[in-house]
Amino acid sequence: MEQVREETARILSQTEANQRQELIREVLGEAQRNGRGVVGLRRVLQSLETGEVQTLLLGGKFRGAGIECTNCGHLDLHITDACPICGKPTRELSDLSDAIMGAAVRKGVDIVYVEDDPDLDKVGNIGALLRFRADQSTNDLKKAV
Repeated sequence: MEQVREETARILSQTEANQRQELIREVLGEAQRNGRGVVGLRRVLQSLETGEVQTLLLGGKFRGAGIECTNCGHLDLHITDACPICGKPTRELSDLSDAIMGAAVRKGVDIVYVEDDPDLDKVGNIGALLRFRADQSTNDLKKAV
């Protein structure tokens, strides 16, 4: 019985690792094609705020400083005393990780933690698979009119 449990745990762990790798490749490929993927803190924050994000990839080495609005929750890289969205006070954060995960949870976004991946390292240890691209949807609407 113990052997069966160990083998099942090994297979499950390998399957999860393969799925994570596949998701990383998909996000990076889509980002490179300007498709349904984005990488880097600035672009992920924008996509998270506009509701585009389906799945957030957060690497174990991610670090990013910024601000969080104490009123509306806006997250930004630019350090300012007042929120550019609502004008209320902001607080400076040395690491945006918890605030990003909180925003993702509130928006129903899947979060995938990636312990260590060299390809994700190269893009700042943060990326996202998008449900849609607002900028492309707007362009499609303009073309249809």
